[in-house]
Amino acid sequence: MSDALQKKFSMTAIIVGWFVTIAAFIYSFATTNANYSHRIEAIEAELINLDSRLDTSEAFRIQLASDLAEIKTDLLWIRRSIEEQGK
Repeated sequence: MSDALQKKFSMTAIIVGWFVTIAAFIYSFATTNANYSHRIEAIEAELINLDSRLDTSEAFRIQLASDLAEIKTDLLWIRRSIEEQGK
């Protein structure tokens, strides 16, 4: 009788051991997956932020180029005016 009881306890211990092992693997996989998902979301948010900043800097660059072209045109006009007055 004790041998049969010992076999039951051994079988129960083996089943519980496998259950705990499988649960640990599932938990490990779930936490790793959640961690990677969080990292990907953070990278996507940073990418959206950088894209917005790039758009802003591109608009600023275009405005600056336009202002510089206008200044160059004004300087050329002033130079021609001075040259004409000097003649």
